[in-house]
Amino acid sequence: MRYKILSVFAALATITACGDLTSINSNPNGPTDVDPPSILGNALDNVAGGVNGVNSLNIRGGGLWVQYYAEIQYRDEDKYILRSGSSGGWGFYNSSLEDFQRMIEKGVAAARPNWSAVGRIMKSYVFSVMTDAMGDLPYSQALKGDTVLQPAYDTQQAIYNGLFADLTLATTELDAAAAAPPGDPKGIGFATGDLLYDGDMAEWRKFANSLRLRLAIHLTNVDPTKAAAEAAAAVAGGVFTGNADNAVLMYLATSPNQNPIYQDVHVGGRDDYGMSKTYVDSLLSWNDPRLPVFAQINKDTILANRTYRGLPNGLNDGEGPKLFYISRIGSLWRETPNAPMPLLTYSEVLFLEAEAAERGWIAGSAATFYNDAVRASMEFYGVPDAAITAYLADSRVTYVAGATGLRQIAYQKWASLFMQGMESWTEVRRTQVPTLVPGPRAVLASIPERLPYDDNEAVLNKSNLDAAVSRQGFSASNDISSALWFTGR
Repeated sequence: MRYKILSVFAALATITACGDLTSINSNPNGPTDVDPPSILGNALDNVAGGVNGVNSLNIRGGGLWVQYYAEIQYRDEDKYILRSGSSGGWGFYNSSLEDFQRMIEKGVAAARPNWSAVGRIMKSYVFSVMTDAMGDLPYSQALKGDTVLQPAYDTQQAIYNGLFADLTLATTELDAAAAAPPGDPKGIGFATGDLLYDGDMAEWRKFANSLRLRLAIHLTNVDPTKAAAEAAAAVAGGVFTGNADNAVLMYLATSPNQNPIYQDVHVGGRDDYGMSKTYVDSLLSWNDPRLPVFAQINKDTILANRTYRGLPNGLNDGEGPKLFYISRIGSLWRETPNAPMPLLTYSEVLFLEAEAAERGWIAGSAATFYNDAVRASMEFYGVPDAAITAYLADSRVTYVAGATGLRQIAYQKWASLFMQGMESWTEVRRTQVPTLVPGPRAVLASIPERLPYDDNEAVLNKSNLDAAVSRQGFSASNDISSALWFTGR
């Protein structure tokens, strides 16, 4: 894992796509155009916080619904009642996605392929998260400024095809030898601004292939032929080979660039989320040594009774144990301002390789990939080697080939993806592992299948929205109970 310093990019925040209305809107002290090295840092910060922070894609959505966390007050989302404005990351359209599209265009225009390649990789990452959250989206006609004001929605299948194509193109564009010329901030690479890999284009290529592998495995239920081909190509192109390759954003210990989980508690003064009983009980039953990292001991008034305890999901406000009995999210995030925020890790890649190997799509031992995946996750969180070895020796953990092995991979991935709630939710919807039971006050009989489209689409792009809703068989744009295409259900 690379420890990077998150710089302050307030002066170079996302440049809007709007044209000048009058000269009075021009800021003589602010930049009107900057190169990709000055765009990338702020865009990466926005993505990391948007995908894995306190929002509808992680703690108040996907991670809540796979029962990592529980709402300890204002429990609407825990009962699958969404607040107005909830969506699957729609705000990325006029923030990070605009930035990444601008990087692509600037890279092409200036013949600086690393700029466009990094833009394509991150654009693909964001669109993959959004389509897995909502389904069909404006994609091929999106991000065209004032030329297309009412973009049509592409099918999720077409979006996936576009993502594979862009990731493939990005890996051919990347030029590791030209990366970040010393002392040349406007060079072909990123001498500044790259908070993930510090201008190392070889690492960006691994990230692109690892993301391609993730998306390939997502398609196992709907297009196994495509999934197999893309998985094999991704692995052949070179994926993560160690925790040093992890795509992880590191934050600062000082405001305003602190981890969003820490900020929610210590800057915002919030205490809305604790640990889910489902997750805590599961890790306890498996003697998982990561539990002290993922959760804090509760604050029972009797010192001898202090332990790890989660709250059942889907209760009304005030129901359940008193809040001091409930463990909070681990101090690594909740009490640490400069905590890491993973986008994609070596451990996840190994689980993906384990599944691909089990299905016969790539060479190698599924059992070896699986064991290495568990070990990589625990090593990332500082678990001692002896504890890792003991965990892997548990007969319940020992890998068994076939359908049992696929379920083992799915469970261990769920256990490992804590604080990456969006990707875990995607995998739980695909694999149906583990079996999650909604709480007693939930308004659905099973966990939500999707997040709603943005409310404004019904006003600004109604005909295209309605067509997408009808095509996918949703009851409405805010239907959260209908399964998406990638799940195969």
